[in-house]
Amino acid sequence: MAYRHGRTKTSYLPLITALLMLCSLSSQAKDYTQAVGAVVCDGAIRGIATHIQLPDAFNANQSIIVTAAHVLYNPLRDQLFNQCHYRPHNKRLSGIAFEAISKHNYSVKNKDKVAQAVNDLIFIRLKNRAHQPALKLSEDLFSKVSEFSFINPILDGFKQTGCQKIDHPYLTNEKLLLHNCPAEKGTSGSPVIDIKSGEIIAVHGGRFTVQKANNRDENTPWIGQARRIDLIALSLLNRLTSEKIN
Repeated sequence: MAYRHGRTKTSYLPLITALLMLCSLSSQAKDYTQAVGAVVCDGAIRGIATHIQLPDAFNANQSIIVTAAHVLYNPLRDQLFNQCHYRPHNKRLSGIAFEAISKHNYSVKNKDKVAQAVNDLIFIRLKNRAHQPALKLSEDLFSKVSEFSFINPILDGFKQTGCQKIDHPYLTNEKLLLHNCPAEKGTSGSPVIDIKSGEIIAVHGGRFTVQKANNRDENTPWIGQARRIDLIALSLLNRLTSEKIN
């Protein structure tokens, strides 16, 4: 009897050790919320933006953020809001004005929602430096990563949660990343972050629902969609950083 009891204790030891290691890894998870902030346009918060690491040749005294293009647009008109600024950490007295925005083809009136989502990405050059950490854009353009970190706004800042990639047989576009991240109100522009590298692989734009072709009944619940960081996105950033300041 004593022998059996001893074997039981020994057999559980690897499991206990693994659980302790898992708890240790969880407690060491990086906090990416320190690199984000709020986009405020015409007096209201419109979405989230992320402070990104700068190319080597860029002026180190300034900053660039990335977000979804639609957060800068009045949803009732196909026009930009009159005045926007960026709040690092969403601190009310830390607003930084925009200096320039990258070229884009986003349109509020585009009825092709997939095409609209593909164009829903924008880089913004700020007039002054954002004093906060910065995240790197992924250079792995064919990433097979399926586990992400996602950021939602809360009353006094931001919270970070985990989520996964979704593969859907009727919705495929190499420029878009489908996900099940808990996209709450105000998450437009949130970074989708590779939990292993800590790099931004996509920028959240919104949600899709896919319908059957025969009777147009909903075939799936809402699916999150994000614009991937790819060569086109990187070229938009390079063009913005190379533009001279007037």
